[in-house]
Amino acid sequence: MQAKVLDVPPVVTDQERADEWADQLEDLLLEVGRIFPRADLRCRAAACVRGLLGPLSRKNGWQIAEHAGDSRPDGQQHLLNRACWDVDELRDVVRRYVVEGLDDDGAGLAPGGAGVLVIDETGFAKKGRASAGVARQFTGSLGGVFPCQVGVMAAWATTAGQALIDRELYLPKEWTDDRERCRAAHVPGQVGFATKPRQAEQMIDRILPSLPEGRVWVAADEVYGRDGAFRAFLEKHRLPYAVTVQANQTVLPRPGWRHIARLVQRVASEEDWIELPAGPSQAGTRAWQWWVRRVPDPDSEVGRGAWARWIIARRRPGEPQERDYYFAWGPEETPVEELVRVPGARWRVEDAIKLAKSACGLADYEVRSYHGWYRHITLAMLAAAFLAVQDARAAREREPAAAPPAQRGGGRQSQQ
Repeated sequence: MQAKVLDVPPVVTDQERADEWADQLEDLLLEVGRIFPRADLRCRAAACVRGLLGPLSRKNGWQIAEHAGDSRPDGQQHLLNRACWDVDELRDVVRRYVVEGLDDDGAGLAPGGAGVLVIDETGFAKKGRASAGVARQFTGSLGGVFPCQVGVMAAWATTAGQALIDRELYLPKEWTDDRERCRAAHVPGQVGFATKPRQAEQMIDRILPSLPEGRVWVAADEVYGRDGAFRAFLEKHRLPYAVTVQANQTVLPRPGWRHIARLVQRVASEEDWIELPAGPSQAGTRAWQWWVRRVPDPDSEVGRGAWARWIIARRRPGEPQERDYYFAWGPEETPVEELVRVPGARWRVEDAIKLAKSACGLADYEVRSYHGWYRHITLAMLAAAFLAVQDARAAREREPAAAPPAQRGGGRQSQQ
């Protein structure tokens, strides 16, 4: 007697997909469970992540506790404040999970490309003076100068998706100069003042060993792009980049050619602007007009088969006076089509932050301590990473069978 053929429905139902996601979440929670040394902490951490992914109006300690069936938030507060577990180990798990889950088989910016590492910061509205790092400071995400905390964030972006993989809390000088205030917020004694570009460098140093083989580009806004030391750091590590700079950024030490905006206005003719796609943007369009030129640099390796510098200007079609400016550095054979995709990818960190805030409670915390901030933010990053990876997997399943990916380049060492 022969066995009957299994009758598999041709359409995957929403319930079947939800069940699959639930199984994937349990596998992820089992993997991160080893970070929490006690069974009660493992249960609370799992309940926290489920609550961050749940349909709650605000994902604070009370609502997460109620979602888990607890009458009080004491367990969740203990998890974020006094419990003994390594938040940096959880951060590393999130990074590995994202890099593996968003791998696109080299279908990135160009053959041999791995993805884009995007640096940006975001603000968290916060009242009072006790919460670590809170101060009146500018944040673009809140639209001005407000009492807030500012987190410097790193996201990994490929054609499969994007998700946050690292974070640092920015401490203004008014905090680091007041050690008594720092002690009250449990800021470690060895933590001193660091600018946002220096914090970004710390994260990049941690992230690099975990990234896949292939060319890794870095994108960042003008807070980092205008910092010459940050650009030098990337060049030292042989990391190609395209970073935003201000209109008055110095390009060449020559009268009339010093500032990038004036240089573009003087040199760029209307027919020099080319329209190329750069992916979705905050402006809602996929196509921009670009002006790209190599910069003569006698002190660089240009001309010896290695690296080059470019200046890039971008404008929206129909709005010639509204322009953004970029410095880029990378292998001299890089085509223009690849160069413009890097600044076009900077929106990806904003999208990752938006997902983490709206769907995973990234900004819903009520902790005040320095380590409490890192614990909540990292748990929310884990929840958002799960959504990003599952969405990427679902997209792959919807796609028809693809041709074998192009042969990758010689790995990250090929950049040397």
